[in-house]
Amino acid sequence: MAREREIKIELHIPLETFIGRIKESGFEKEKEISQRDHYFDTLDWRLYKTAAAFRIRQVNGKDHSFAFKKMFCLPKKHDRLYIEEIEGGLPVADRDKLDYIFKRLGVDDKSLELSNGESLAKILSENGFQGEQILAKTRQIFKNGQEDEIVVDDVENVGTIVELECQNDEPLDFAGTILKDDEWSRSVLGTSYIWLEKVKGFTDYLEYQTRFDKNPEWNVWENEKEIYEHFLSE
Repeated sequence: MAREREIKIELHIPLETFIGRIKESGFEKEKEISQRDHYFDTLDWRLYKTAAAFRIRQVNGKDHSFAFKKMFCLPKKHDRLYIEEIEGGLPVADRDKLDYIFKRLGVDDKSLELSNGESLAKILSENGFQGEQILAKTRQIFKNGQEDEIVVDDVENVGTIVELECQNDEPLDFAGTILKDDEWSRSVLGTSYIWLEKVKGFTDYLEYQTRFDKNPEWNVWENEKEIYEHFLSE
């Protein structure tokens, strides 16, 4: 089984205290960026309710990327939960990726020119999608000389989320070298789910695992059955 290289944690101490400690342990701030993740869904939140998401990302006020993600359950695999992720850059360079995502989402797009985030959002809106969920964050990236990375996200309406990515050390062990047991806890939630729970009160994600246990195919859309069979056979 592959070693886990990245974990997400929640801090129970002031952020300034945490940053001071990681600097003392050899980390230096490499850069700070502003990031805006704009999620789109149907009016009845069909994507979220079936463990899927579509996102347009901006970095420092400029278009950066689009992405589609979906969770599937592959019951006979060692790792039962499989995350499908399709991502492309903005301006759109690989139209095949976007066309494939649109087909999955049932988006009818006849435009010949679709290059930036604004035009992409317009197409989604014309096809009945809403963009209520916006995650604005400030991201600080710290690195040491051992290829380890600490990302500190200050997310509007969510709070502070920290990611530890270690190339040589175990992230859980590393966390214990700079934080006491009562100063942190591991987070297994995606930031977008935390936003939806805090802002919208949505807790459907808590039922995903139970539904997968009862019926591994509960969230497979009609136009995804062939894709799902492919994942099962890989």
